[in-house]
Parts: sequence; C-alpha cells; structure tokens
Amino acid sequence: MASLAPLQVKRAGIVVIGDEILKGQTQDTNTFFLAQNLRKLGVSLERVTVIPDDLDIIAAEVKNFANNFDFVITSGGIGPTHDDLTFEGVAMAFDRKVEHNPKLVDLCKGWFKTEDMTQPCFKMALIPSQAQLNFGTDKVTGKPILYPIVSVENVFIFPGIPELLQRAFNNLGETLFKTETQFISSEVYFAKDELSLTPRLNQLVKSHSGVTFGSYPVWSNQYFKTKITLEAATEDIIEAAKSEMKEMSPINFDPNPMENSLDKIKEFLEDCNDENLVQVVDHSFKTIEECFTKYEPEKVSVCFNGGKDCIVMLHLVHAYHQKYFPGRKLKSFYISEKKTFSEVDRFMDTTISRYNLHNKVFEGPMKPALAKMLEDDPSVAATILGVRKGDPGSQYMDTFSPTDGDWPKVIRVNPILDWKYNNIWAFLRGLSLPYPSLYDQGYTSLGNPDNTIPNPALSYLTDKGEESFKPAYMLEDSTLERQGRI
Repeated sequence: MASLAPLQVKRAGIVVIGDEILKGQTQDTNTFFLAQNLRKLGVSLERVTVIPDDLDIIAAEVKNFANNFDFVITSGGIGPTHDDLTFEGVAMAFDRKVEHNPKLVDLCKGWFKTEDMTQPCFKMALIPSQAQLNFGTDKVTGKPILYPIVSVENVFIFPGIPELLQRAFNNLGETLFKTETQFISSEVYFAKDELSLTPRLNQLVKSHSGVTFGSYPVWSNQYFKTKITLEAATEDIIEAAKSEMKEMSPINFDPNPMENSLDKIKEFLEDCNDENLVQVVDHSFKTIEECFTKYEPEKVSVCFNGGKDCIVMLHLVHAYHQKYFPGRKLKSFYISEKKTFSEVDRFMDTTISRYNLHNKVFEGPMKPALAKMLEDDPSVAATILGVRKGDPGSQYMDTFSPTDGDWPKVIRVNPILDWKYNNIWAFLRGLSLPYPSLYDQGYTSLGNPDNTIPNPALSYLTDKGEESFKPAYMLEDSTLERQGRI
C-alpha cells in the first residue's frame, strides 16, 4: 500500500458487544458510521470484532485490542440490565475493579429521581476504577453533554444505540481521536461494468505506483456500475491518475446529493444548457422562499408520496430548508393507499431517513387523512405538494391555493406547478437523486398496483424476442406520461 502521509498513522480497532448482533436480532450500523468518521479524523480502522455478552470474552478481546491498537472503541453493553457487562469487562481487562463514580451517581440521582442505590439505574454509574469521564458540548444545542464517554487508557466505551453513539462521536470525536494525518482520497464512477474497465485499470495501477486503487462493482445503482477509489499521499498524485482516467469515460455522480443541496443545485444550473429548466427551478425557489417567509418552518409540512414529482419538490424544499433553517427537521406526511408497491414502500423508508424528515403516515383517502394530519398537528398552516399542470385537479391550482369547500382548511403550496416531464427527469438525473426502481422498469406515473402498469410507449423487444421496457427518463413524448394508468 502506498504511504498515505509522512506521519505515523494512528490505528484503531472496534469491539462490538452484544448477543443481539450475533443472533441477527439487531443490525450493526455503528461500524459503518465509525469507519467513515474515524477515517475523516486521520485514523485507520484496521479490525472489527463482534463478541457476545460474556464477561471473560469481553475482557480478553478488549485487552488484546488495547495492546495492538492506538485507539479501541467498544459499542454496546452499557446500561442497567443483567447483560450489560462492558464496564466490568473493560475493568477486568486492565485488572481493575468497578466502583460507583460519584459524579455519575449524582447524575443518575437527578435523571431517575431516586436516592435508592439498589435501583438498576445506578449500574450505569458503576465503572472501572480510575476511569476518565469525557464530557463535552453538544454541537447542535451548545449545551453541555449530560452523560460522558467513559474511557480507560486507550479504550473508549460508547453506547450501542446508534443515535446515542453517533451523537457522542459527533460531539467528542475530534477531541478524542483527532490526528495530524490526512487521508487523501477520491472516487470515480463509471456506467461501464468492472470487467470492461479492468485492462485499463491494471495499466494505471502499474504506471501510478503512488496511488492505491480500489475497484467495486455495483449491481443495483441507478446511475453507475463501477466505483473506483484512489488514495495517495498528496492531491497532485491523485489528480494525475484521474486525468488519465478521463479516457475511460467516467460519469458525474454525487453519492450524497442531500448534503449542501442548495449549493449543488446552483452549481448544476450554472452548467445547465436547458434555459427552461433554469427558469422553472428559479421560480420554484421563489415560491418556496415566499412560503417560508409567510409561514414559520413549524407551520409547513411537505406532502410526500415517493413519486418522481414529489421527489423533485422535496429536494427543492430540503435544499432551502437545510440552508436557512439548519439543524431543524423538515415536517412531512404521507397519505398511503390500501394497496401500495413494495418498491415504493422501501423507497419511502430510505428517503425519510436520507432527508432526516419528521414524517407521519395517514391512511387515505385524501380528505379524511388531511383532516387527521391537521388534527394531529394543528400548527400546520401550509402543505407543499408535488402537483404539476396536467395532474387531476391541477387546473384549479395556483402556486398558493387554499383548500375548497368543506375540505380541511390549509394553504396548498405548489412550487413545481409549471414543470414539464422532461424537466423532472433532467433535474433528478442531473443531481443523482434516487427514485423508486419502478421508473427504471418502464413505469412513468405511479398509482397503485391495481391501476398502474409499465408505459406501453416504452415497450420494446429484446434480442430474444421478449417484451421489455425502457426506463421512464427515455420517454420522448411527454403527452404519453400517463399511458400506464389503467
């Protein structure tokens, strides 16, 4: 492997503790998070082990890792129950006893409103003797962190609950693990399969000995088939290799379009030759800006159903909200039908997570569901929709339209009302935005499984004479968008 920096690289190991991980009852997401973020701090993660809730095994593994790595992070096994053994195991690894830490005892008394030391909650104050308490400041709220990360020498004991681990690491990671090392890396994406790239990649490996290459085929991505990574000691070395890779026809792909979204949209538009797309995006942002000028963020909720139009609307709103209301969750709601596509259901779950939405689900039909949403959250005064002209009822819509008649009273905001079919796909594909896989199977307008089929206008015969469908973004005649509705 090429030398990544002139300084000695700090090495880390992770000990994941929990029967539930080994039994497949809980998915370990902490390792992925820690691997990414340790590397950002210049720490090389070199080993991960998953072990059961067994005191002797915990002690042996922690001792082994502590002797072989600069930093050891444990996750899981701290809490009030019988199988929370990490504090005891770490103490045993260093030949120490466990004892009630006075500071943590006081904290537990305040949190749990009890002075009775026999209560299970005080087990969280029973830590290895001479352990260090690492407090800090919450970077979001600016308030002191209430519960510290406990450490013994080079072992740092983190909670197993992902939200708590991530919060603790985000607040304390730089203090505990920051190094002077910087890993210089880059990623290049290709629409070609790995096998077709291999001959040229092998040549690059030989001619750029200062670069460590990694090649990773992907089977299900909507934009690329192969990702090639590059690591080197300096940016110049990487750029020299990337320059030669241009002849391999890499594509522009953003693996995380949800970060710094507004800046990325502006950058995309600066290079965009589609004047109409530039105009509709600009008009959409003016509408969104007017919405949040009239209404506080807490009074606005996005109506999101996972369709292509709603994805565009959501991303535009997210970009504005992220820029001007950082650290605050965007409200959203989903009105579900009795029958849904499983592909859309999965997409909804991942999208709500990607955008960090404060989402609520209500069963349709629309009118009573909207009433239930407003009853559940009476602060909502405006809902943002993904309606375009040509959609049912759109002829009665303006950018700001109050509900009619006996419908629950709310302002409907329509920022993409003037967008065309081709605008939608140019925006989605141009910014690498994920969308339900059904659109790659020829569906162009999604309803439910009973009223939606692949668009016949996208049908073609394969070399074997079998019917197949082109992806939705290849539909040339936008007037046929709803041909798949039955």
